[in-house]
Amino acid sequence: MEMLIKGQSDIEIQISDHGYICLKQQDGDGDHVVSFAPAYAAKVANAISELQEFAQRKFEKSAPLED
Repeated sequence: MEMLIKGQSDIEIQISDHGYICLKQQDGDGDHVVSFAPAYAAKVANAISELQEFAQRKFEKSAPLED
């Protein structure tokens, strides 16, 4: 199942008891969590930053137009 984060209100960012960085989203199907070790924080942030412009263009093309 994919985790779609639509905005800041959709997600909680926290540190687990074991020191992992956790992105948590709750929806009708329950909690969805992505956890990664702190050593990978910069890599994850860099990848998101590098892909942001490309992803935004793709998102705009695939998003249905609202009236």
